[in-house]
Amino acid sequence: MSDVIQYKFKKFSIIVERLCAQAHIPKYFRYVQKKTYDNYQHLFLLVAKEHTRYDYRMFIESLYDSKLPQYIGLRKIPHFTTLHKFAQRLGAKIIENLLFLTRHLFKEHGTFFGVDSTGMELDHASAHYCKRIDREKPVKGFVNLNAMSDLHNKIILATKIRKKRRHDCIDFPFMFNKVKHLDFDYLVADKGYDSNENHKSVFEAGKHSLISLKHADLPIYKTGGAYRKRAKREFEHGLYTQRELTETIFSSLKRKYGSKLRARKFSTQKMELLLKILSYNVERAIRSSILFIIRIRYFYRAVIKKSPPRPTLSFIRPITFIYCFAMI
Repeated sequence: MSDVIQYKFKKFSIIVERLCAQAHIPKYFRYVQKKTYDNYQHLFLLVAKEHTRYDYRMFIESLYDSKLPQYIGLRKIPHFTTLHKFAQRLGAKIIENLLFLTRHLFKEHGTFFGVDSTGMELDHASAHYCKRIDREKPVKGFVNLNAMSDLHNKIILATKIRKKRRHDCIDFPFMFNKVKHLDFDYLVADKGYDSNENHKSVFEAGKHSLISLKHADLPIYKTGGAYRKRAKREFEHGLYTQRELTETIFSSLKRKYGSKLRARKFSTQKMELLLKILSYNVERAIRSSILFIIRIRYFYRAVIKKSPPRPTLSFIRPITFIYCFAMI
């Protein structure tokens, strides 16, 4: 593993420990238990495992040749079943709280929030095998993910995970109540979230509803619901194009961490998906700090030194990573 990746995981450990402290997670859930590993170490290893896209066995084997145990003060490499059992004991509400707290890792906050849904696959059959047997659709189905995202920082702040497909309007109030007190102006969503109650919740929270309406060709006087009529009057098509960023977030999540879940039970599938999202948010925070340092170096060469800047910075020294990590 290169030095750049090592330093990135070092900052991973610092951010995870800070999030645990902000979420008031104790180091040990029980007073009477072995103190070989604490909750912070377990949680960091679970997040790092999703970042590497290894299974439990491969990830534990990779720790013997890595500096990750040094970053978190791990004196003994745990067995892979130790992490698996901790993931089963860990509650989903704790990870959801950590997801919401990742918003504080960013210095800038945008004015657009978006909500959308996607599916995470459960079938691991090869495409060649499916073609040979003429199978048209996966047998195991998928897990439905509804997510409320900060479109400026491209992170997910609130989620609702279901075992089976349900209408999107059902999960909207649950997610919006978590973020309605935050400082943003517009909420963007597709027609699947169009209902008078959803528009009412957005307007009463002091936000602008950019939820696309069904039957948009109908005149306003034929549109049902007072808040749906108000949304149609104030709808701005130029701002609605921000909804595409929700698809970008899902695409980045699946390309980086995979679109398939390894777990067999729904509880562990939900935990695995939440850890993927948490790892994605932390990765976005680190990447935003790196881009901030690149802009500073570009400005320093162009303005202060008055020398022609390089068009691209293909290589960043590890000392630059240390500096930018300290600024988060």
